[in-house]
Amino acid sequence: MNVDADMSPEARRLGPPGLVREQDVRAALTTLAAGPAGLVITGDAGTGKSALARQVLERLRTDGWGVAATVGRWSPRTLFRGVTEAFLGWGEQLSPEQTRMMGAIGLAPSDDEMLDTTCRLLESFPLVLLFDDLSRNLDSTGFLDPGFAEVFDRLCQAADRGRVLVTSRMPLPTDNRLGVLRLGPLDFGSGAVLAAGLPFLSTVDPVTRERVVRTTAGHQRSLLLIDDWLSANPGGAGARLAAVTPGAAPVDLVLADLTAAQRETLLQAAIATVPFTAYDLAVACDTSEPDRRPRPKPERKALQSTQAAADRLAELGLLSAWEGWDGGTVYFADRWIAEALAPHQGPAIADRHERAMNMHYSRTHEDGTFDDYVAVCRHLIAVQGIDDLTSFARAIAESLETDHEYAGMALLGEIAPHVPAAYHSLLREHLIAMLLRHDFPRAAREVAERSLPAVKEWAATHPQRDEARFCLGAAHDSCGQARFADGHLVEAEAVLTVAVDIYRELAAEHPTFMEADQRLAGSLQRLGEVYRALDLPEHKDKEYETWSECSMIRTRLFQALMSPEAALEAALAFQRLAGLAERDDDRDNARRLLGTRLTMVEAMAEMYPDEEELTAEVAAARQEISALDDPGRAERPGAVADGATAEVIGILKQGPHAFNQWRADHAEEDLDLSGADLRGLNLDQMVFAGADLTGANLSRVSARGAIFSGADLTEAGLAGADLTRAGFGYSEMVDAAIAFTRLGSAMIQPATLTGAVLAGARLDHTSFRECDLTGVDLRGCDLNTLDLKRSSLDGAITGTAVPASGDGGAAADE
Repeated sequence: MNVDADMSPEARRLGPPGLVREQDVRAALTTLAAGPAGLVITGDAGTGKSALARQVLERLRTDGWGVAATVGRWSPRTLFRGVTEAFLGWGEQLSPEQTRMMGAIGLAPSDDEMLDTTCRLLESFPLVLLFDDLSRNLDSTGFLDPGFAEVFDRLCQAADRGRVLVTSRMPLPTDNRLGVLRLGPLDFGSGAVLAAGLPFLSTVDPVTRERVVRTTAGHQRSLLLIDDWLSANPGGAGARLAAVTPGAAPVDLVLADLTAAQRETLLQAAIATVPFTAYDLAVACDTSEPDRRPRPKPERKALQSTQAAADRLAELGLLSAWEGWDGGTVYFADRWIAEALAPHQGPAIADRHERAMNMHYSRTHEDGTFDDYVAVCRHLIAVQGIDDLTSFARAIAESLETDHEYAGMALLGEIAPHVPAAYHSLLREHLIAMLLRHDFPRAAREVAERSLPAVKEWAATHPQRDEARFCLGAAHDSCGQARFADGHLVEAEAVLTVAVDIYRELAAEHPTFMEADQRLAGSLQRLGEVYRALDLPEHKDKEYETWSECSMIRTRLFQALMSPEAALEAALAFQRLAGLAERDDDRDNARRLLGTRLTMVEAMAEMYPDEEELTAEVAAARQEISALDDPGRAERPGAVADGATAEVIGILKQGPHAFNQWRADHAEEDLDLSGADLRGLNLDQMVFAGADLTGANLSRVSARGAIFSGADLTEAGLAGADLTRAGFGYSEMVDAAIAFTRLGSAMIQPATLTGAVLAGARLDHTSFRECDLTGVDLRGCDLNTLDLKRSSLDGAITGTAVPASGDGGAAADE
């Protein structure tokens, strides 16, 4: 069985088997089996870590293990693809439990489900995950990407029957779940044995072979490169062997044999961050028309030349090469070669990165993969294209479906350390949100806490004060969200309080700038949730004040946006306030607040009947009101339409002239529309004087200039209606839901309004003459232009703060 042919492209990128000693393979397998989670193979560059890992994987595959590998920087898609292929490779050997899991994988599972499946496989099945060259994800302080750190930790914790295998130049941050096998340069004896098994060096005399071994100091990768170089040039091997002397760098020896075209091809290939084909390399090597995008297709002659150069470089051991899935050859310059070539890149390296980036960018417009997007970002980092980098990377991350965002998290996690603090709100804020969305709270907190000091330092000197403050507020807010999610409540309160102060100041200075209000409301909501979770007596007043201010701003935003999202956000604030009122046994106030919440979401649910969240919120609001022993308020009479009512509604739909004429002709008859469903009708200029509209649903009606004098509107629902210039003299509006209506220049004089909820209504120049407004909910209303002659707002609920006792709301001046 040709095990190597069945290996994934990632595993085939690993070092060649000629570097590996059998005793190291046995030691690795023994340590890997001992666990508890697996093995990390460490050692300096070029000491054969990857080659040893490849041999270990081949032995395990022969024994029936599933294998999945990733190389270099963290790539969730590569890992999950490898896990899926390994799983499917078990075929008929699957147990019933494995078969059930296989069915789940076959349904295009989300990234969260794939991570869970991978963990379960590691718990119970022979699966080995290889993370080759993991040190690319590390620095002296630990993992560069906290998201990967949390994923890796979960995988190591899950490994029981399965194993985690790592190669790394440096030890992993304090993880005793992985055994350690360190590789170093070979001693003279081992080096001589290794050299004797290589294709060319095995043919020379022992004295010459020993000189080569001593020249390379037993460095495995140098020995192999020299052997490949000599093997590729058998005719001139003698002269080349003579050049292998102490102090001679193997890569320099090989470079001296290259043509100018081969050298440039190699230097271009060495900056690649993902494997490439000869076609890709030909596109990147084309120096004509450097500003042309997308890049032109290579001419046949150029493609043939590049193909020949790549094959020669692979023959010399400077490029790795393997057969791709489509039968073509795939190439890659491994890390050791790329680093050895770095001193030879010179100033032209920037142009090479630009060409490579444009090549990948061109691929994204045709048949490119996510790897091309990642490569573009890596090349942008290399040329310091930070503006393009942040906008491009965030656009990629935002284009992903929520169920498949891990690749976006990995991309943002990789580039975040390279992005200046000024771009926090463009990039890190989005990364933190994704991490929280997928339940990586520790990683989100680490990202936020790494970012905050840098943002503070930048904001202190940034000349655009408002821009700096918005960015600073976002950094504090993100940090607060992450700390709260990770259970650090006291620390979350500290940074969220700062965010609230920043946004409050900005909102006051820019009253027409909606974003300031939106951000302030969000920070207030999160701060309120912190107080709620802490549940400390000393925070009681702060909690009231926070949710009160939040509800006021959410109401204002709902009035401006009238969207399901705005309704749901405001509903939460009112729900929290109601909970505080109920906790203090102020049941009347709690009922009013819940009524306002219900009115708001009912209006939106009628406008957006397919929004499941709104439907659920309406049901929840009704249930909570019912729990306050007021079932009538929770369940208003539904759509009542007997024959007589249906006839009247039919006349209403004919317009004001027809209805008012009919009403005049039947003036002696009572107009009974109690419980009627009049939602959304046009009632402009119609006369409803003396009508019975108790419990009627008039939400979202347009009743501009309509007359409701003497009408009974007890418990009627008028949410979202346009009642501009309407008249309500001597009407009964007890417990009516008039929240978020337009009442500009309406005449409500005199009327009985006991228990009415007008929260968030627009009251420009509305007249409340001679009205008793005790207990009327006017929260979120602008009261500056009201006509209150012989009326008083004493006893009305006008502020947003929940009273500490049941004594009604704050008083307002007449």
